[in-house]
Amino acid sequence: MRGGCVSFPTMLDLKLLTTFREVAVRGSFSDAAAALDFTQPAVSQHISRLEAILGTRVLERNARGVTLTPAGEVLARRASELLEAARRTEREVREAAGIGRARVRVAAFNSAAAGLLPGATRELRARRPDAELTLQVMNDAPGIDALLAGRVDIAMFVQSPRSPALPRPGVEHVPIFDDELRVAVAADHRLATRTSVTLEELREEPWLIMEMDGTHGDSDVVAGAFRTAGYEPNVSFESEDYQALQGMAASGIGVALIPTVALVSSRSDVVVLPLRGHVPARQIVAAVRSGEDDPLVEHMIESMRVAARRLAVPPEPLRASDT
Repeated sequence: MRGGCVSFPTMLDLKLLTTFREVAVRGSFSDAAAALDFTQPAVSQHISRLEAILGTRVLERNARGVTLTPAGEVLARRASELLEAARRTEREVREAAGIGRARVRVAAFNSAAAGLLPGATRELRARRPDAELTLQVMNDAPGIDALLAGRVDIAMFVQSPRSPALPRPGVEHVPIFDDELRVAVAADHRLATRTSVTLEELREEPWLIMEMDGTHGDSDVVAGAFRTAGYEPNVSFESEDYQALQGMAASGIGVALIPTVALVSSRSDVVVLPLRGHVPARQIVAAVRSGEDDPLVEHMIESMRVAARRLAVPPEPLRASDT
């Protein structure tokens, strides 16, 4: 102490800590920059500032990428819990002060955003009238990137039962439900009066399906469904847009294989038929940060499950005479 002043050590900057965690998890400055929506020079500057504050190197750069120093390994173990403690503290302070509404931030892929989240939001508001939902439409990997960067609290994605993905460091996978695939046919199709069908019965039909060689989790589910049925489909049209598949089914050029969640807004000129026998399904999963203990996140996950159970009830097939 000099001149009556007390000198305090420099505290860790949470933004720098967030950047470090991304680099540590990904082993790459460029991958961390993409996940955080930063430039690579900005990531390098953050790491340099963090190392200056700590007085030691936490990362070693080499031709193979980035590795942690012994000090960096200690920091990496502590980074997630420090960031989560900061988020929890901010939330509790705001709640105690009555500032703003409780908020949960969700990243969801298109069909979940359109088909599952509206019902889940209604359920959440019934449980927590003080809560509000913010939604970002993102596919699987970008959503989990946003989760790890602290931009969302829940990231929804599709898990294929045939090739399940392991959780990334700092992430837990929470199952929501198995989203069964159903068949959409034109209202005047020869099968439109049936109450259900099997994939084997549709062997000779032209198919309208998700791109089977795509990177989305649905692609593996669709490919696996036909492998189990024992035939290669005669594909007339492929698209990642389920509304487009419904529209083409309505035109009569083929039959479409579509998940239940994507059929919430069914067209009046198609009939939706449940499948019998082996029913293919994609697994809808919520990714959350490891150790997450936010009650609002738990409420949101349970609200998704309730909404999913309601969707899982097979609809009465629409008839041409009903339209």
